[in-house]
This record gives sequence, structure tokens and C-alpha cells, in this order.
Amino acid sequence: MDTEFLIVGGGIGGGVLAAMLGKSGRRVVVLERNPGRTPIVRPEVLWPSTVEILTPLLSPAALAEAMVPVKGLRVMRSGAPLVELTSQTIAASGVQPWSTDPGATRSKLLESGAFEVRHGVEAVEVLKEGARIAGIRARETGSGREFDLRARWTVGDDGARSTVREACAIGMNTRLFPVEFLCFGFDWPASLPAGCPHAFLNPAAGRSSLLVLGALPFPGGRGAGLVAALGARLKEGPELEAEGREFLHGDPRIADLTRGKVFPRDFVRVKRPWGHAERYGTDGAVLIGDAIHPVSPAGGQGANMSVHDARVLAELFLSNHTGPVEEYERRRRPANERSISITRRVSDAVEGKGIARVARRFARWLPRLVNLPIVQQRLLREASRAFVE
Repeated sequence: MDTEFLIVGGGIGGGVLAAMLGKSGRRVVVLERNPGRTPIVRPEVLWPSTVEILTPLLSPAALAEAMVPVKGLRVMRSGAPLVELTSQTIAASGVQPWSTDPGATRSKLLESGAFEVRHGVEAVEVLKEGARIAGIRARETGSGREFDLRARWTVGDDGARSTVREACAIGMNTRLFPVEFLCFGFDWPASLPAGCPHAFLNPAAGRSSLLVLGALPFPGGRGAGLVAALGARLKEGPELEAEGREFLHGDPRIADLTRGKVFPRDFVRVKRPWGHAERYGTDGAVLIGDAIHPVSPAGGQGANMSVHDARVLAELFLSNHTGPVEEYERRRRPANERSISITRRVSDAVEGKGIARVARRFARWLPRLVNLPIVQQRLLREASRAFVE
């Protein structure tokens, strides 16, 4: 046996699991396909219970380099606030959201030194001893060299198209989220308040594929943005370029955010499948994060689900539980299903299904409702606890 725990994928869940096991003296190897930090710059929100898990795993300096507190939120339409969440409402809710640089958070976890990390290595297939998963066959992405790694437990944190999940014959039906995202990084402009995420609605959304531009702060005066677009309408070519010019230059604050960038050439297009795996693991292998429950950015659930998956799984492994896969799924599936339901509701609303069809008739009243502090506090609490078992 080469190691006790072999974690395929260096996502935030895999990093947390590796750190918790490694700091407890267990032998852990993490395989990360990317040779360095992921090239995609995208926004991500962490909720208080997740930050509590990260705090003992990272130094105060590392945490400060990876995340900043969210001080408010503004949704803008035609240059004026449509919805505004204030710092006072956040404080009254008892929920402090944090905006994080996903690449920095994952890098800090992988650099913690409590376990071995092999960059530029991907899983090709699983190894078996009878019916039990006994490790993986790995491949160096640079040289193409293949080799075997054997482990007592193999953990798949390798995304929605998980090689580990597929090799274990664990099914997962997914739907494509109807909204696609074009992501970019930027320097936070002086025209926007520091620490306050902004969303700019596209006035031409009725005839354009582009719906909204969102911007979240990062540490060090940086930020991550995304343009949300209806996937069914999104087309490549001159038409999309023209839509981008009209939207991105129609407001001086949006122009500040995207200064120096050509749309869509300088934006990374992301499609998000979502769903829930039929099982969480098998004998010798277990799955966490997007490998079992990919979601959309709705409600800021994805990274938080992964971290809480990792915490529960680490507790079970460290206690030498006799049935860790079954107990892990028993504890995590209901919470993860609550989180996935947020993506399901938003997806249905965009597609005009079920109750969302009725709700759309009252859309003009929704901003008034969402601007009520009591409603905002309830939404914050729901989003911050849905993934907690």
C-alpha cells in the first residue's frame, strides 16, 4: 500500500479532508491534475460554519490572503439600486458571508504541508482487489507516464465528470443549468464601495442573451466577475460581440470592471451541470464535492457543501468507523439535497416551470419583497445553513 488515503482532485473539499487527516498523523496523497493554480477566475461565497472549519487548518495570514468579509450587496438596474442589502441587515441576521478567491483558498490548503501533493497527475482508472477499490492508475499530464498508486481509501474530488465515480459505476443523472457564465478577473474600481458585491441587470435582457453582470471582491484589491447568460440564446459570433458591447459599455461602472477586456474573447465560458449521485461510494472508495453533487452558483452552496462533506468524512475516518461510506451518506445526503434544491428552484424559475410560472406574473413586486430586512435575513440564514447536517 502506497498510502492510507489517496485523494483524486485538489478542490476545496479534497484539501480540507487532506489537511484534517494529515494533521492527525494519517498518510495522505493528493493528486491534482493542474500543474499550478486553476486558470479560471470566478467568484465564490463561504458561509460562517465553513469558515469555522477552515480557520484551524490555515494560518491567519493565509486566510486574509484568501477571503474578505462581504459588507453589503447592491443589485443595480438602469444606474439605480433595485435591491440593497446593508451591513446592518447582515449584522442583524447573525450571518457573515465571506467572498473568497477559490484558487487562493485551494492553494493555501494544498501548501499546508500536512500531506503529500502531486501536481500534474490525473486518474486514468481504478485498481481493484476483488470487488474492493484498491487505488488508481495515474498518469502524468506532461509526460504521459502511467503508474499505479494503491491506497486503503480512494477519495474522488474530481468534479462533475468524475473519473473515480464513473469507474466505480455510480450513476448520476444531471441537468444543465439554463444559465451559463462568462468569468473574468479585474482590479476593484474606485467607483464601487470596497467589500460590497454588485450585480448589474442588463436593461436589454428581454432581447439579449446577457442577463446580469456580477462582481465580488477578492483580497488585495482584486475582484472576480461573471456575466450570466441564457444558454438557449447564447450564440458565438458578431451578434454576441454586439450584445456585449451594448451591455458592458452602457454603464460607466461596468466599463470600469471590464476595462481592457474584449467580450467574449477575454472571458472564460462555464457551463454548470447539476444533480445528485445515486450513491456516495463503494467498498474502498468514496466521493465528495462536485463528484456527487454539482450545483449552480445559486445560494453559494457548492464549496460549502464540499467542505462539510470533508469534515464528516474526516471524522468517520479518524474514529475508525466500521461503515464510513454508509454513515457518511446517511449524514450528508439530506443536507446536500437541501442545497441542491436551491439550484433546482432557480433552474425551474429560469425555465418557467411549476410554481415559478405563477411567480413570474408577480415579478415586479419581488424587489419590494426582497428589500425587506426580515426577508433578507431569512434568505441569508437559509443559504448559510442548508448544507449543514
